[in-house]
Amino acid sequence: MSIDEVIKKAISIVTPSAEEEGRVNDTVNFVIDLLRDELRKRGYQDFDVTVQGSIAKGTWLPGDRDIDIFIILPRDYVDKVRKGDVINDLMDVAIKRNLKWKIKYAQHPYIQLLINGFEVDVVPCIRISPGEKPFTAADRTPLHTEFVKSRLGQRNTDVRLLKAFFKAVGIYGAEIKVQGFSGYVSELLIIHYGSFIDTIRAMSRWSTRRVFIDMTGTYNERDAARKFRSPVIIIDPVDPNRNAAASISRETLAIAIAASREFLRNPRIDFFVGKREVEYRPSRVLPSIVLRMPYPANVSPDIVWGEVKRLMVSLIRNLRKLGFVVVRSSSWSDDENVILLMLAFEELELPPFELHEGPYVDSEAAENFLRKYMNDPNVVGPFIRGSRWYVIRNRKIPSAVDAIKHLLRIVSLKDLRDSVNHAEYIIIKSLDDLNILNPRERGVVEEFLYARPWWLA
Repeated sequence: MSIDEVIKKAISIVTPSAEEEGRVNDTVNFVIDLLRDELRKRGYQDFDVTVQGSIAKGTWLPGDRDIDIFIILPRDYVDKVRKGDVINDLMDVAIKRNLKWKIKYAQHPYIQLLINGFEVDVVPCIRISPGEKPFTAADRTPLHTEFVKSRLGQRNTDVRLLKAFFKAVGIYGAEIKVQGFSGYVSELLIIHYGSFIDTIRAMSRWSTRRVFIDMTGTYNERDAARKFRSPVIIIDPVDPNRNAAASISRETLAIAIAASREFLRNPRIDFFVGKREVEYRPSRVLPSIVLRMPYPANVSPDIVWGEVKRLMVSLIRNLRKLGFVVVRSSSWSDDENVILLMLAFEELELPPFELHEGPYVDSEAAENFLRKYMNDPNVVGPFIRGSRWYVIRNRKIPSAVDAIKHLLRIVSLKDLRDSVNHAEYIIIKSLDDLNILNPRERGVVEEFLYARPWWLA
């Protein structure tokens, strides 16, 4: 199919049905009316309850079960928000009305209601003006909604196409887990470039060095790069002191460029729905270790993923110091029950001996080095190579599994400590070793082992 034919077909996929729109609107109106009524009874004044996010802007995707309802309060409620008094009142409302609810956490806590199959996030925020410093990150959201609604026009479908594209290639979402393109950034890209296909063409020409967009005219690229130091800089139109794209990593930027180029070369509907089955099967499987560990209870995903990413960086750095070569790594979680840490190696077992570099022969440390090893029957040497002393000694940890276990015992962990202590180690030398995983986890590990993105034809 041509690009136009693919996009025409994709529009029907990314556009919610009238029935689904009706259920969303009914739920939104029910929650808004309920909260306005209950908060008035509790003495709240000069406040409003509004729908925000993609629902308010008409850019949500079919099947999206998230609804954002914001309670916009005057600034004399700042302390009540920060101390959790507003959340306590919202919990009382949920209990009184027999609604299912749970507490969630961002910069400050908010409450999530489960109504009609939708997850309704109810977020208190403070009313601010454009350019004014927010009291919390949530305070900007109503301004974002106003800006997008005033500038987007009839291009809602273009945003939906772009969101579906980002989702399909795995780079949609500003959370730490993804480090990708938020819904708001998706909307800003359509506003800036004009349409879905113009945005894709622009992304295909982006540089991995830096992307700079400033619709406010506040900065030149050099000054913005000094201030924000991010691979993608999109100045927030409602707050020029903020980079709306700060979450986007350099790897995510590279994926966006490569996937855009591939779509233009080989347009197909998979770019809007994702591909469930990996067709590519390499002739070899790299020796790998998968750590399968339980997801920590009552910890927000951003906190978990922040610690997961720091843990992986620490593991790879220290495995390298022990002589292991990690050729590929990745992590995955369902954010409910399980976390997978996946590492592929050149070798899982190293030789029982290693070359140990000593000091320069003319250094003060040379005498201590010689004294330590001269009478050690378990080493070869000491000998001189170049201008340093060396010995060949027994390797302390020749097994990659043992090395990981050793490093995990000494690494500093907070919320993942119990999970790591209960980790299951799965050694992979062939696909048969994946049989102990359930189908969903096996698919994740297979995708890691095959390495090639599904969208690369």
